[in-house]
Amino acid sequence: YQRRVRGSQLLIKMKKLYFLLVALSCVYAAGLIDNSIVGDKTVYLDGTWSASNGQKTIPAKVPGDLITDLQNAGLVGDPLYGTNFLDDASVWNNNEWTYSVSFSYATDGAKEVLLVFDGVKMGATVTLNGKSVGSIVDQFLRYIFPVKSLLNEGNNTLSVNFGKGPGIDVQGRFMACTGGWDWAPYSNTVDQHGSKTFSKGIWKSVYLTSISSAAIAHVVPSVTYTGKYPTAPLTDNNHDPFTVDVKVHLYAAEATRGTVEVSGAWKDRASVTTSLSAGWNIVPLKLTAKAVKLWWPTGLGAQNLYGLTTSFNASAGSNPVVAQRRIGFRVFAFVTANDTDPSQIAGKDGSGSFTMRFRVNGANIWARGANMIPMEELEGRANADAFRYLVQTVKDGNMNMLRIWGGGIFLYDVFYDTCDELGIIIYHDMMYAQGGHSPSETEVQTEEIKHQVRRLSHHPSIVIWDGCNECGGGGIYASFVVTTVSSEDTSRAVWPSSPSSGWVSGVDQLWGTPNGKALVPNTKGNGIETHGPYQHGSGWPYVNGDSRLILFDANIPPKLASPSTTGPEHPGHFASEFGCVAMSSFESMSPTLSPSDWSLHSKPMSQRNYPCDNIIDVYWGTQNFNQTGELSFKRVLYQCLIGQALELKSDIEVRRSYNVFGTIIWQLNEIWPTGGWGSIEYGTPVNGQVIGGRWKPLHYFLRASVFADVMSTCGTNANCYLKNDAPAPFSGTVETALVNFGTGKVTVVRSSKETLPEGSGSSSWFCFKNGGLHAQNCPSWSSVLSSAGCQSSGTDCIAVITVTDDKGTVLSENVLALVPPKNMSLPKAQVTFTVAQNSQGGADITLTTDKVAAFVTLTTNAHGRFSENTILLVPGKKVVNFIPFGPLDYNKLTSTLRVEHAQQYM
Repeated sequence: YQRRVRGSQLLIKMKKLYFLLVALSCVYAAGLIDNSIVGDKTVYLDGTWSASNGQKTIPAKVPGDLITDLQNAGLVGDPLYGTNFLDDASVWNNNEWTYSVSFSYATDGAKEVLLVFDGVKMGATVTLNGKSVGSIVDQFLRYIFPVKSLLNEGNNTLSVNFGKGPGIDVQGRFMACTGGWDWAPYSNTVDQHGSKTFSKGIWKSVYLTSISSAAIAHVVPSVTYTGKYPTAPLTDNNHDPFTVDVKVHLYAAEATRGTVEVSGAWKDRASVTTSLSAGWNIVPLKLTAKAVKLWWPTGLGAQNLYGLTTSFNASAGSNPVVAQRRIGFRVFAFVTANDTDPSQIAGKDGSGSFTMRFRVNGANIWARGANMIPMEELEGRANADAFRYLVQTVKDGNMNMLRIWGGGIFLYDVFYDTCDELGIIIYHDMMYAQGGHSPSETEVQTEEIKHQVRRLSHHPSIVIWDGCNECGGGGIYASFVVTTVSSEDTSRAVWPSSPSSGWVSGVDQLWGTPNGKALVPNTKGNGIETHGPYQHGSGWPYVNGDSRLILFDANIPPKLASPSTTGPEHPGHFASEFGCVAMSSFESMSPTLSPSDWSLHSKPMSQRNYPCDNIIDVYWGTQNFNQTGELSFKRVLYQCLIGQALELKSDIEVRRSYNVFGTIIWQLNEIWPTGGWGSIEYGTPVNGQVIGGRWKPLHYFLRASVFADVMSTCGTNANCYLKNDAPAPFSGTVETALVNFGTGKVTVVRSSKETLPEGSGSSSWFCFKNGGLHAQNCPSWSSVLSSAGCQSSGTDCIAVITVTDDKGTVLSENVLALVPPKNMSLPKAQVTFTVAQNSQGGADITLTTDKVAAFVTLTTNAHGRFSENTILLVPGKKVVNFIPFGPLDYNKLTSTLRVEHAQQYM
């Protein structure tokens, strides 16, 4: 085991992979390849291999996984269909499978040849030409074997053997959610310690690298700002310099001498001529960057990236080896103390307990986003385009941050590259979680942590490393895990765990970065970071949730905080997990079930993690969940999705009424079509799924208002707030209105010019209808409704709060339910649509309704999203754009597009 890196010759352009819908065997692709070790010659062994259990031999794909290979060979059915993941387990678990490939290789006089496995899941033994090479026991570690002495000049055979059942004991060093979590399919197979298992395989690339002198294994840049702590936004080319300390990790075939050079695209370079010993070497160099453009999170500025070229040129005269990276220049501070006057906390040891928020380039930001789980249980389905569209979905949903959850994987390079390009900041767990996946201070795990930090160090999107998911962060997590991280990267903030109360010592209080002292976590608790609450599904015996029907308050309108003081100068907190369960759409769920199982209470559905009975009951009333069939299944799935959207919309609106600086929902994506927690669906483009993930109604709500920088909402007392979380002043108009369901009449209740200073955390309060003082003693909803011709109960009207800037641009539009849908007196509306292609490469969908229609939701199997969805329609026409992911499939759009609204299911 060791390290790894890529050369510029391996930067492969991604191509659209829509044919993957036809053939799973083609899903592995360019864009999923790690940065390679760069030697004189690199030959990839990716592609078609064979897999044999001694009785059957089938074609296999590398990178990939065994279950996908078995499915493609017709030996098992789709593992995500019905209960195949349980019924067919003996095929992959009760046999010993060996992967093999034959290849020709010419060493061309190389002094050494390295055999590199970027990733193997579950324990395996490796042989080359019948001779033992070594064992692999860690999914997250790149393994490197010197094999020149084992290679033939000509034909060779490489084999990787996965033992029967759990095989080699890997001490939990594989994806923790393999074989089940409360949003993933639960398998019936386990390892030696009782941890769930599922698929196995060579999930990343395999290649050979020839070395005549030395190879570049890692390029590790550490970018540090040399100026004073900024308390106001910096501007391009008008800031203090950055230093770029680069550690170049090289492998020398034998003792040699040569020149290592690093050059930056901002026109600075450094070089050193040095002697390398045989084996592993680290060569440090330093660059300076002065007149550079800054890298900003999305919405705050451009994502400027600069090339970093590293080369080694042996004095003996062989060709130089060259490795490429991209870096960005940003100033990040993990704020836990009151930094209004930085001099008061400069040099202090340990975290504060005043707040938890982020400054980027001097600007306070409101971090909003989601927790990301792996996109796949089946690595053979991994798709580079899916990762790109998923990150685009994050940005388009008004998110600016993702937390990489510690029970998953260190993701593929394409994911981090896209976050760099789109400005998504990352709070990154190490891969430690519950269920037999805790750390041990071993050489293997030390190398795993070092490898991953080195591998990912150049990404400006990664701003925080933390030790684990929900482990407390004490003991071995501080003394080993985060300490090892800090030994490799002093430029980023470190945190004990998610959640945590921070450090007693070991970090600089002003910046949050390691200061060289022993890391000691704060175990007393201070509430600056929280997980929960979570609205679980209940009401039927699924594998998760309670079989009892446990109802809850709909929180409509939301119960806001009393007018309170907000802003960075006041105590604040950060919510890094909270969520609500939901199913996925009929388009996503139905292809994984027999039509006879299209019911929330079917036997296979009981394996789909959480029920949704209670959520539907709270928002839509008591239903017959035992019904089976297309219409009834569509109804309950729609109602479940709207229920999730309404529950989390109210939850976040309440949170934003407080001094919150981080709002990170659980979770972003689904790993299969299930009763999970995501705001987008399963994103692998197979069997009714949209590449990158179809947006659920919740994600459209986040885009429309809930995650907007400037938004407004109103609570149970008809008191409202306006919140500005952008780092620029707001000036514009806030309008409150009521829409009558019966007449379609829109009554503007209040329209006022408003200003707020820059955020994040700038707010003001007002009444939905003029009256009262600073949102105290506001006219009640019953009086507001009655004065607008609505029933005082609010059953026949809905509120709309619109925020526009001085140019008339809509910054957020909040459709605010005053009662749950089950209590709405909605008319029987006829909603129709027409579709026409537009000049932007998408399509215009013209919706027409004769009466008011609520929660109007469009769904299609075409790859893409809508400009808006789950909307309120008043009588007349409205145009919604379809924005394709890749080329528009117009025929699929028009043939699969459908529309739903609340009243049709009431």
